[in-house]
Amino acid sequence: MKLTHFFVGALCLTLVSCEACNEPEPGVIPEIRWANDVTVFETASTSSLTFELRLSEASSEQVSVQFETVDGTAVAGEDYVATSATAVFQPGEVNVTVDIPVIADDYLEQDELFSVTLSNPINGYIKIGGPTVTGGIRNDDSMINISDEGYQSAESYEGLTLTWADEFNDDYINYDNWGYDLGSGSGGWGNNELQTYTNSPTNSYLSDGRLIIKAEKTGENSYSSARMKSLGLQEFQFGRIDVRAILPKGKGIWPAIWMLGANYPEMGWPACGEIDIMELLGHQAGTVHGTAHWGNSYSQWQHQGNDISIYPDHFDGEFHVFSIDWSPNEINYLMDDEVYFTVNTAMMNGQNYPFNEAFFFILNVAVGGNWPGYPDETTSFPVYMAVDYIRVFQ
Repeated sequence: MKLTHFFVGALCLTLVSCEACNEPEPGVIPEIRWANDVTVFETASTSSLTFELRLSEASSEQVSVQFETVDGTAVAGEDYVATSATAVFQPGEVNVTVDIPVIADDYLEQDELFSVTLSNPINGYIKIGGPTVTGGIRNDDSMINISDEGYQSAESYEGLTLTWADEFNDDYINYDNWGYDLGSGSGGWGNNELQTYTNSPTNSYLSDGRLIIKAEKTGENSYSSARMKSLGLQEFQFGRIDVRAILPKGKGIWPAIWMLGANYPEMGWPACGEIDIMELLGHQAGTVHGTAHWGNSYSQWQHQGNDISIYPDHFDGEFHVFSIDWSPNEINYLMDDEVYFTVNTAMMNGQNYPFNEAFFFILNVAVGGNWPGYPDETTSFPVYMAVDYIRVFQ
C-alpha cells in the first residue's frame, strides 16, 4: 500500500494506491463517487473532516474531478474553511481522501451540516443524483456520555460460531452493512408516524463504540430520525442473534430492533414475515415487547407476542441484551437470556410459516404512531437509542 500526501492551500489530499493490484484495463471510464457521509465531534483538537473519494475501478488514465464546499447550517468562515480544489487519481489509483478544515469554538450551539459537491470530471463520470456528500460537526454540548453498565451477553455458544457482527467501533457507519429507509413513508410508514427518516449524520452516527440513532424535533409536529436496514447487504437464516442496546423513553417514542424477510421486495408484508426482536413504547419505559407477524396477504395478517418488564427500572438506565434463538420451525425471544415468548409452526392458523427463510435487520426510532400514541409536553427531545453491538451466531 502506498500513501502520497500533497497540499492545495489549506487542503490536504492523500492518495492511496495498491501496487500489487492488477494493471487497469486501457479505456476504462470509472464512476467517481463519495464513499460515505462523515461527522466529527467539535473539540479543541478537531482539525478537519476527512472524506473519501473512490473510483468504481482503476483507470489507465489520470482521472480528476473538481469539488467545492457548500454551506448548510454550518457556515464557511465560522464553522469550517471554504474549500474548492481538484482531486486527482493517478493511473491505477482508486482512492483519494479530502480534508476540509474545521474551525473549532467554545460556543454552545446546534449540530451543523455542510456539503461537498463534485463537478467537471475528466476521464471519469459522476452518477446522476450522487455528486454530493454531507459533513456533520457535532458540538460538545450534544455529546452523549453513556455508561457501559448493564447486561453482557456471552461471547460464544456451544455448537455455534460467530458468523457476523457489527461492534460499531469504526469512525463511521459501515455501508457494507447498512442502508437507509428515507422520507415520511406511505401513511407515516403505515402507522401514522410523524418522523421523517434521513441518512444525515445528525440522526445516525457512531460515538465511542456505539451506534447512536437520534430522533429530534425539527418544527411543529415535525421530527427527524433514522431507520437503518441491512437489506441486500447482511441477511441471515437461523442462529442466535444478540443486540445490546440502551433505549429511549418519553410519550410517543417508539424504538425498535427488528427483522423482515429478505423476500419482502417480492412478497410484500406480511407474507415476508416480521420478527420484532424488541419494541418499546416510550410511556412504558420499563417494558419491551417481542412479536411475530405473518399472513399470506394483508387481509390474513396474524401476529402474536409477549412482553417482559424490569419495572420500576427503565431501559434507558443501562444496557440490556435483546435476543432471538432461531431454529427451523421455532423462534425463542429473550431479554438478558430469559426466554419470554416463542413462535412456531403450530401457531400459524392456516397461514404459511415464513420464518424459515433469510431475514434482514432494521433499527429505528419512530415518533408517534397508532400504537405508542403521540408526543406531548412531557416528551423531551432529542432522544437516543444506543446500540453497542449486534452479533449473529450460527
